[in-house]
Amino acid sequence: MTDLPELTSDCANCAALCCVGLTLDKGALFSFDKAAGTPCPNLRGHLCSCHETLEEIGNRGCVLYDCEGAGQRVTQMRFNGESWRDDPTLLPAMIRDFERLKPLHERMKQLREAGQVSLPADLETERQRLLRKCARLWADTPTLAADYDRFLSALAQHHTA
Repeated sequence: MTDLPELTSDCANCAALCCVGLTLDKGALFSFDKAAGTPCPNLRGHLCSCHETLEEIGNRGCVLYDCEGAGQRVTQMRFNGESWRDDPTLLPAMIRDFERLKPLHERMKQLREAGQVSLPADLETERQRLLRKCARLWADTPTLAADYDRFLSALAQHHTA
């Protein structure tokens, strides 16, 4: 399916939405606390100033995190490449859109991975329908969530059969 958005992080085309929008809790994955909506203290412009040493300084969670392409999609498609750095009034809307889009990108990635196994025709048709639907939306819906859950249940039954 070629009409899907890119599902890999591209920090160069993002506005560091994960580094601003996410909450960080000091512990096994992060060396400090950070509230959602607050830029990470390691952020310089839109890039991490210590990306090469994140594990060594106790920020393994940053290394493990992948927005599945939601950050650059919000930045480039919803805000035409504009950034909260240039216009701070954009920050709440950018974070809101990032939070709404990230689950859809996670689903698309999982649905794409489900396509790597041989599926019966009805499951493959449903997988492709869900992929197309996720790619069109900018936020989850109860109907999509229910359809996705049904697909996962059917996939699990197929896998155990």
